[in-house]
Amino acid sequence: MLTFTAVLTASAALARKDLLSSLFLQHTAVMLFIDPASGRIIDANAAAGRFYGLPGGELIGRSIDEFNTLGADEVAAERARAQREERNYFIFPHRVAGGGIRTVEVYSSPVRLEDGRQVLFSIIHDVTDKSIGEAELLAYKDRLEELVDQRTREVGAAEERVRTLMIAALLVQLLLIVLLVANVLSRRRTNNRLAHREEELATLLDALPDIVRFKDGQGRWQQANRYTVELFGLQGVDFRGCSDAELAFSQGASRRALLGHEQPDEPAWAQRGALRTEEHIPTVNGQTMVVDTIKVPLFNPDGSRKGLVSIGRDVTDRRHAESEIARLAYFDSLTGLPNRRLLLDRLEHALAVARRSGHFGALLLIDLDYFKTLNDARGHEMGDRLLKAIAERLQRDLRESDTLSRFGGDEFVLLLPEISPLEQLAADMARSVAEKLREGLAQPFVLAGESLSIGASIGVAIFPPSGGGSVSELLKQADTAMYQAKAAGRNVVRFFEPEMQARAEMRFMLESELRRAVEQEELRLFLQAQVDARGAIRGAEVLLRWHHPRRGLVPPASFIPIAEETGLIVELGDWVLRRGCALLTHPEIAANSLRISINVSPRQFHHAGFVGRVRDILTETGADPSRLTLEVTEGLVIDKVHQTAATMSELSALGIHFSIDDFGTGYSSLAYLKRLPINELKIDRSFIQDAPEDPSDAALVDTILAMAAHLRLSVVAEGVETQAHADFLAARAEMLYQGYLYGRPAPAEVFIASLAQHRD
Repeated sequence: MLTFTAVLTASAALARKDLLSSLFLQHTAVMLFIDPASGRIIDANAAAGRFYGLPGGELIGRSIDEFNTLGADEVAAERARAQREERNYFIFPHRVAGGGIRTVEVYSSPVRLEDGRQVLFSIIHDVTDKSIGEAELLAYKDRLEELVDQRTREVGAAEERVRTLMIAALLVQLLLIVLLVANVLSRRRTNNRLAHREEELATLLDALPDIVRFKDGQGRWQQANRYTVELFGLQGVDFRGCSDAELAFSQGASRRALLGHEQPDEPAWAQRGALRTEEHIPTVNGQTMVVDTIKVPLFNPDGSRKGLVSIGRDVTDRRHAESEIARLAYFDSLTGLPNRRLLLDRLEHALAVARRSGHFGALLLIDLDYFKTLNDARGHEMGDRLLKAIAERLQRDLRESDTLSRFGGDEFVLLLPEISPLEQLAADMARSVAEKLREGLAQPFVLAGESLSIGASIGVAIFPPSGGGSVSELLKQADTAMYQAKAAGRNVVRFFEPEMQARAEMRFMLESELRRAVEQEELRLFLQAQVDARGAIRGAEVLLRWHHPRRGLVPPASFIPIAEETGLIVELGDWVLRRGCALLTHPEIAANSLRISINVSPRQFHHAGFVGRVRDILTETGADPSRLTLEVTEGLVIDKVHQTAATMSELSALGIHFSIDDFGTGYSSLAYLKRLPINELKIDRSFIQDAPEDPSDAALVDTILAMAAHLRLSVVAEGVETQAHADFLAARAEMLYQGYLYGRPAPAEVFIASLAQHRD
């Protein structure tokens, strides 16, 4: 029986030896045995040959210094530290096939071979790219399954050989006794080799930065690598033979959570194959680690449970990165609200649901009034803080199904899906929500000790539209309604109506046609006379008219606002200025020493290089700047007052006069009258119309005239349409009159012809 037992032991030892050899040669990790003194490679597995681009046999005998881009002395010093076990972890740049450089992690531990030599067992990981792709992970899983299956087959084969040896042992027992001594010696050699292989395997497992555990068929721990022991706090704990629950019960509260996290092993057993799961482990510092785990069940030949291999990799950083990418893709970085991309996706879904269910929803486009002015005045940091506060206030009292999005800049969009099956009721509820939001935003915001107030213009579109329509069309409708709210005085709510769309399309068409009007000579200059008390013409105001080839004469109120909004007013303004200065050189106007007044828009006035363009136009046309008056509004004068003062001073130095147009209808602060080079005030027609009968308007006119007299400013009264208007003004002060009483605006050539007739 002693002989029989010895044979069994020897066979098992050989099986373990073959298993470890197979594990070393076939493992996908790069493994090398290196002479610590010379750096020569003693042995290398197939993975090393693939990594360095040389078959494993050609690697043996080469120096590791051939692949390391560091100096030979530095690498030798690191090997010496690894041999003394002072350090077993290194990061080196290695040169691989094709001349490429890869950054590798090297785990080196000294081991002693059977012949007594001490070598370094090194495991090398390519960390040039930390992320493991799905394909690599699946290959890793398949390789693991292959190795486990191979081990199962080898163990089964070993057991078959043992049964054969048992029968042979009964027949040749006497022969085995003779060979006993030889078997004992062989067993010693096998045990020694097995011990070395087990040491190599333990070193390999401990070097892996993964959770590696082996359990038996009853789910009791048998083996775990160093990373697992340290992670679960099992240093000094005899965990072999214990279940997860027993280990968790023996730990403290913080460590108990680590062992209590994992999903049961039963699904892997039931699947009878590798099972991949993602587990969330609550760590002792209060964080959560995400582990990608593969569980591989092992079975005996008879189908009974043999053991379970569990390998897990920390993918916390990868999941956090994926989460951050998703957040940046779908949410606004400042307010945390859904961005345009996510809103469009949800709006597409809501529109499809509304068409199927027959329930109406609403889309609210919220545009902050004068936010740009506040942002320029208080700075972008205060503007960002205000936007965040607005986002928080808008989110109050919304339904879970509603979506509030920051659409861009100072625009927010609120999606209200499935409000009501009745369109009118849905509209009423949407109006209620819009008014509540508008009133909420009207309440002051207190930021950094400062109270800020802001309004909002809200456009509302009900969906689904009766005639169908896409998401882009629905957004266009809400945008159109919002602009109607702006036009209505801001800080109001407006609903989209079909006629709004018609006006919007007309506006777009006019904008396109207006851009061609200058090139096609469709613009005309009209002049309206400015006369003194005796009726003598002293000057004229230049007015722009558009003679459209199909629409006829387009009124200024229809195209000037479009030009202002699109920036085309700068080009139009320069065209008018050039043609107006050319009129100053006309013999008939020059002979009468008439003064020409030209309106300048705020955008044109503040446009870069305005002074230079005026100077160039005067030079080109030869016009006398002393007979040129530029009319500006009170709003232009107040806005950017320091820049305005500098520009007006430069132009005034050329001899140009300045007139404040529509005086009295703008700002109450009149300090600019004495600070800026202003020569003239134009009393707005709204004061003139009722002044003869209305004491209030009469008092306003008297105040303006007194102010002009005190500051020595000339006065032009607009809107003088009746003799009563003229008599009222003549009784008070000397001024110029402009209005239908003295002539309507006429084409420039007609006005000049009338001058000649008047002289004759």
